[in-house]
Amino acid sequence: MTTNIANSIARIQGTQLKKVVMLFSKLKLNTAEAVLSVKQGSLSITSIYGETGLRLTLPSDSIGKDDCKIDLQNLKDILSGVKGIIEIATNGSVIINTESGEITLPFTPGKLSLPSVKQETASISSENLQKALRKVLPFSAASESKRNLFGVLMETQDSGLRLVASDGFRLGYADTTAVVMKEESIMIPLYFAKLLQGILKLVPEGEVSVRADKTAVKFQGDYFEMVFPRPDFDFPDYRRILPSGFKAELEVNREELLEAINRSLGAEKVRFTREGGVINITGKIGEGNFVHKVSVAGEGEMRATYNPKFLKDALVAMDTELVTMGFVEANSPLQLTPEEEDAEKYLVMPIRDF
Repeated sequence: MTTNIANSIARIQGTQLKKVVMLFSKLKLNTAEAVLSVKQGSLSITSIYGETGLRLTLPSDSIGKDDCKIDLQNLKDILSGVKGIIEIATNGSVIINTESGEITLPFTPGKLSLPSVKQETASISSENLQKALRKVLPFSAASESKRNLFGVLMETQDSGLRLVASDGFRLGYADTTAVVMKEESIMIPLYFAKLLQGILKLVPEGEVSVRADKTAVKFQGDYFEMVFPRPDFDFPDYRRILPSGFKAELEVNREELLEAINRSLGAEKVRFTREGGVINITGKIGEGNFVHKVSVAGEGEMRATYNPKFLKDALVAMDTELVTMGFVEANSPLQLTPEEEDAEKYLVMPIRDF
């Protein structure tokens, strides 16, 4: 390790730094201008490309203070395969010591400041935000060709935040507690929503401030800042497809239903038919037919056909033992709601029968 006099020295777990650098790659910020900053107790990386910016900070065994430009793609390559503690020192050059040797890079002073967004919209715990994102992200459109659905809608309400995502075939929303300063509807494009989820997994504690004005959105926590242009399009009015009543409300064990759906994933579609105390789940895989039976309680008849993968995504998102299926008719969305839980709901559109 470095023993010469240095302006700054930071010692940090190589795998943690590698995770940070990989997060920049998700936004392709690894090719943009970046600055590495060391100060007492922490190491930060900041990168800005146009109106998009990201700063990530990791606690480290650090002394001194310095800021220098860094090639993130080069740093990513250096960190490949590194598992132990690495040391980064500045002393007219950037010296990176790993368990396999020492690398010296040119030192270029530099500083970057992310754009400010003054209006604070809400404050939410990292844990609650991460949990809500995990529940709705699978339901987002995966292609920018559906740009109004490409991402997650964040609504601030009196009681907290609601996150909503849909690809046009299914929809999920999750409510979570938050301190709300201003009512807003903010669209978070999918790549920023996934990046935010990755950051929160890396830094799962603390509070996250949500800021938004007419042109930009900013998420800021104790160890990160992320800012991006506010999209100039709106999420569709999802409330118009939420059922207001049901012909059948049927209660099933989530694990039993999920097990039956997992056994049905080789089929393109499955038909649900209520017969007394069971739901018959029927379909075709290749030349063969199958029937899976799941116990059910509640009133009303049900017969409709769905994509089994979409049903699985909804069941995996929930954590409760029991699930209520709200059925209207064969051509209306099926609503799945966790037991005694109005804070999250999932809709799955039916598909053409066999």
